[in-house]
Amino acid sequence: MRKTGSHFFASCSSRPARWHPALVTLHWLTLLLVVTQFVIASPMRDETRNLVERFEYYQLHKSVGLTVAGLILLRLVLRLIRPAPPPANPGRLLQLASDAVHAGLYLCLIALPVTGFLTVSSAPLQIPTLYFGWFAVPHPIGPDKATYELMRGLHYWLGNLLLALATLHVAAALVHVLLWRDGLLRRMWFGRREVQPSA
Repeated sequence: MRKTGSHFFASCSSRPARWHPALVTLHWLTLLLVVTQFVIASPMRDETRNLVERFEYYQLHKSVGLTVAGLILLRLVLRLIRPAPPPANPGRLLQLASDAVHAGLYLCLIALPVTGFLTVSSAPLQIPTLYFGWFAVPHPIGPDKATYELMRGLHYWLGNLLLALATLHVAAALVHVLLWRDGLLRRMWFGRREVQPSA
């Protein structure tokens, strides 16, 4: 007989199939950096602050953004060479919804640093991008008002889209943890990766 709902999850393994530790590390590090970006966005745009302080916030925002881009590219490479655990969601529709949200998150996490970097590169007022103060990152293009306005608008809306998708992602995780209690969150944490078949 086919099992659904809580009966399905009651038959699941007590030790879930986990993601590779490197991917787990990148996942939580990326989350920390993205939260940092949203935290510093407000003081960065606060025109009541002095210019030196705002300059430092902008440099931090740009540096963290470039770091996120590098981590996402590394994560995509690892996804190609490391096998993914079996799908966590029972049913095709749930899995399709999960895949769509994850694809949207990846798209935003790649597009946001790109549009942000193109925004500062095409800005009428050219301010160098100093990666954590260590070295200057060359801008790929020069000042261009049309490109600046386009990239700034895209960057803003992509940020809102990322926030919406992240909210869906967290809500779905809470459903798994609090309602279905299927151990899903342990898939994206450290520990033994073997799957123990249920008795």
